[in-house]
Amino acid sequence: MIVHVHEDSTITLAEPDVFTAFSIRAPALAPEAVLAAFGDDARAGEDASADAGHVWLAIERLHALGATHGAADWRKGCDAMIEYARSKGWVDASGRFVRAHLES
Repeated sequence: MIVHVHEDSTITLAEPDVFTAFSIRAPALAPEAVLAAFGDDARAGEDASADAGHVWLAIERLHALGATHGAADWRKGCDAMIEYARSKGWVDASGRFVRAHLES
């Protein structure tokens, strides 16, 4: 699944049914602009140097983006992907944010 942040800061999902990969793609934006596009729904890592190239995205926001796909199966697949991420340490301690690779 790819969360695409467009040059005008709109956000869409690409490959929404691919739950084996997760990234944020923003080829025309600097990392700071990507964070600004999400507002409070994304943040940089606690240690920016250790977390370079990643963004922490609110799981609630991801679910909202996927809601346009409607099917309960999408939510099940997304939640399974998040559980896998949790098992790898890619969900923060609050359980609210999942780490995504930032493709710029």
